[in-house]
Parts: sequence; C-alpha cells; structure tokens
Amino acid sequence: MPARWRRTRALRASVGAGAPPARIPAPSERARAAGRVGLLLLAGLVAWGGWRWSAAADPFSERLSDGCERIDACRQLESQAAQRVQACWLGCGRELSEHRMARSLRYRAEERSAVHEHYRQRDDAERSEQQLARAQQLAAWQREQAARSADAEREQRGRLELERLRQDRIDRRVREERLRRVGYLALLGPEARAERLEHCRAEPAGCQALVLDLIEAAPQAAEKRKLAERSEQLLHGAPPAARVVAPRRTATAPNS
Repeated sequence: MPARWRRTRALRASVGAGAPPARIPAPSERARAAGRVGLLLLAGLVAWGGWRWSAAADPFSERLSDGCERIDACRQLESQAAQRVQACWLGCGRELSEHRMARSLRYRAEERSAVHEHYRQRDDAERSEQQLARAQQLAAWQREQAARSADAEREQRGRLELERLRQDRIDRRVREERLRRVGYLALLGPEARAERLEHCRAEPAGCQALVLDLIEAAPQAAEKRKLAERSEQLLHGAPPAARVVAPRRTATAPNS
C-alpha cells in the first residue's frame, strides 16, 4: 500500500480513537512567518533594484542599449559580451542576456550589410550595363559616321574624277583647235601672216592668242622675230604699215 494511504489511514484511526486535534499555530507565529515572507520579498526587491541600478550604471550595458550600425562595432560588442560571460561565476543571467542581445545586434548588422552589398552590386551591374550600352551606341554611331564619311569621300572623289575627265576633254579640244589654227596659219605665206597681225592689232579687243599662233606658225626664226617685233610696235601705238599693192601688168600686142 502506498505510503500516503497508510498515513491517511493512520490519521483516521487516531482521530477515531480519540486522539487530540493538531495544534493550531498561535497568532504570534503567524505574524513572524508573515514577517519572514515580507523580509524575503523586500530582499528580493532590493536585489532586483540593485541589479537594475548596476545594469543602468554599467557602461557596457549603456553601449549595448545604444545599439550598433557597423559590423565591426557589433562584433566588438559581441566579443566583450562573451568575455563578460566567461568571467562570470554566479548569477550570470544578465551577462547571458547581454551576450544574446549583442549576438542579435551582430546578426542584424550582417543582414543590413548583406542587403547593402546586394544593392551595391546590383547598382554596379546596372551602371556597367548602362556604360556598355552607351559604349556600344557610341561605337555604332562612330561606325555610321565613318561609313558616311567614306561614302562622302567616294562621292567627292567621283565628282573630282568626272570634273578632271571633263576638263581633260575640254583641254584636248582646245589643243586640237589650236593645232588646227597653227597648222592653217603655217600654210599661209609670210605676207599673209603679217597682214593678219596688222588686222588683229587694229581690233580693240586684242588678239594675243592669235599673235602667239602666228609666231608659232612661222617656219623661220627671222620671221618669228619680225612678227614679234611688229606686234610690240602695234601694241605700243605704232601706225600700221602701208599696204603695198603689186602693179598690174598690162597685156601688149606682139610686134608693136
């Protein structure tokens, strides 16, 4: 039979046998018990107040309550909290709580740093993409400008070549025309060339090109020199030479 049942059964047996009732504590004992309980409560309050006061007066607790933003500062707080836990031997609840709080602060600082690093890397990637896009656009624009410049240069070269060919044809026609004039003047006699010089210098418009053609058409150096001298005389106002008309020969009858 269990022990408490045996005690209950023995108590009933003693009551039934006329045993005297249990002694009720006197009022003075109750007051002393209540006083002891009050003293215990007061001691607990005093201990709790001293703990709160010491926690409030502790610089480390103040630093911990201020928190931390940077990872190195949070790690330093966690290291100091761990050292305080290792140095504590009795009643280390506050130190353990502070250590947990310091660890939590370090976790949150690492999370913030990771988030900031993520956003920084994302911003760097976006800037790199934008720079790459701008570089590609610039390269495309430069290629387009280079192609346009090359096209414009080719067109310019083409126009210049056409202009050169046209000028060559004009120059060739001018040379051929002059050669024909010089050839024709070379077929004339010295008197005809001298007469042309006289008529040319009599015109107000001038005829330097014809003078040069006449001099070039003359086959003899003496005639060239004579034409040049006469051209200079006419140019400076010398009177034109009198035209010599050969006498006409009359026919005579035979045996007259």
